[in-house]
Amino acid sequence: MSAFPDTFAPRPYPDIVRDLLTSLTHGTVRESVTVPADVEEGGVIELTQMANRPIRRVSHLEGVVELANGNEVPYKFTPADFELVEPDGEGFNTIRFRDGGAKPPPGSLLVINYYPVQIDPPPLTDLNVGSVARTLMEAVSAELALQEQLLDRVYRSAFLETAEGGNLDKVVALIGVARLPAGVPVARLRFERSSSNGRIAIPAGTVAADAEGKLRYATLSPLILEPGEVAREVRAAALDSKAEPAVASTLNRLEVLVAGIASVTNPTDAVAAAAPESDADLRRRARAALKIAARGTVDALEFGLRAVPGVKDVAVVEEPNGVPGEIRIDLVFTDESPEAQAAVAARIQDLRPAGVRVASGTAATQRIDLEVTLTLAGSGVSDLAALQTDARGVLTKALNAIPPGGAIRRGPLLSALLADSRILDATILMSLDGGPDAESVQLADGKALEVGTFTFPPTATETAAEAPAVQADIEIPIVLVGATTAAEAQSALQLAVEAYLATPPTGGLTVDGMIGAVRDETRYAVVRADVTATFEAAGRFTRLTDGQGSYALLQGQTVTLRTFTANAREGSL
Repeated sequence: MSAFPDTFAPRPYPDIVRDLLTSLTHGTVRESVTVPADVEEGGVIELTQMANRPIRRVSHLEGVVELANGNEVPYKFTPADFELVEPDGEGFNTIRFRDGGAKPPPGSLLVINYYPVQIDPPPLTDLNVGSVARTLMEAVSAELALQEQLLDRVYRSAFLETAEGGNLDKVVALIGVARLPAGVPVARLRFERSSSNGRIAIPAGTVAADAEGKLRYATLSPLILEPGEVAREVRAAALDSKAEPAVASTLNRLEVLVAGIASVTNPTDAVAAAAPESDADLRRRARAALKIAARGTVDALEFGLRAVPGVKDVAVVEEPNGVPGEIRIDLVFTDESPEAQAAVAARIQDLRPAGVRVASGTAATQRIDLEVTLTLAGSGVSDLAALQTDARGVLTKALNAIPPGGAIRRGPLLSALLADSRILDATILMSLDGGPDAESVQLADGKALEVGTFTFPPTATETAAEAPAVQADIEIPIVLVGATTAAEAQSALQLAVEAYLATPPTGGLTVDGMIGAVRDETRYAVVRADVTATFEAAGRFTRLTDGQGSYALLQGQTVTLRTFTANAREGSL
């Protein structure tokens, strides 16, 4: 790594004084040389490229040294570290580092100030502190240091990561981004997925509007729904900064549909921003916008192709044949229809680098077959086929999330299975392309995963004769309606919850089913998003929320309500 990168860096005042005084006395300043690979084994540094060789004396030698942790730090070498030698009799043109002294790492740069052998008499001889010449040089150095600091500020103002204030506004304007002013309405948009199990990418700038299309809000950052995530929220700002803040649940229309997204809404009212957008928030939003606005980069290709409906995953390989100017794009489709392929071709043509050859196609697949041996809690279940179907669905969902060239490991698959309270343990063996059974396998580079067959050997059960008892802790926040008191609502809700737990539905206990069973809009309204239900059996806990998870009871298993809380809140939904 170079100690002096090819970017502007202001010199500190002492360095400027040193260089000016060296030049004033007919020395040569700031020439550089690369450290050879054998310097650590006693090698020397030839100064054959110095402009004014042979050299009489090195007055300043600066570079970097490597710390024990591998980091490099600036370092000024002294005569205790090096000496100037004359190995060939043609002048002192070689630096040798002493044993036991500091040495620069190979490949780094050294900056050298030196005095050549042939030198004219200096015009000044009194350069002591306080002399006229020294005082003038120090005054000039102070002005030069100030100017270089100003130049550094100008230099930094041209880059997204370092520009500030108005300079940052000018930089982000190049990609069509403007700072949000104070008072602009800001809301939180909640995106909920459909039945799709894949990874859903929602780009920054996705617009949600009300039914009339008058209120339009654009997301301020990209949003990713990973497999298994039902919903996520992201901040959005009104495109019209003078519009009235949107009321809760009115922003429910996407101007451009996103594949896999079932609905969008704003759970709460929008509020006016108290201050203009900060530099940090503006940079973050500009980076997201740059991924969309940019062309000819790997990020632009990956992000743009992932947003095409029907595309599950994308892998971009640069120089696949070892030839510069070529890239290969491997695609994994959820819907390999002609329409999806045409959309992919158009997007590649729009985003590909100019003059670069792009080869694209469907990623080759490798088939995986699984043998899953289940150990069931308690004395087993009455409907084993249904349980195996559920297990197959859980594993398929986890396997579909594996990217091309990824690794399939037993741990994540087992964790997904054990989320079902009916399964106590499992043994998973995987066979890739008919190979030997293994607990983990690795896909070849660029190849996607094809889920094959599932085999379920006979299941085992716990040795206990009876299924463990289940204890439930329920919390249901509510908003009281009319003259209903908190005590009355608590009593009514607890009776309704106990009745629901006593006769659980066939598909298992869920928060959604419980809310439907206890619903009574004449006395209270349930705050769905904050309802929680925790079930404990034999030391294992399962926590459910609205739309997240279910708890299936084993044969003969009953539920006892251990604690129940109905938190009455002020206001209205």
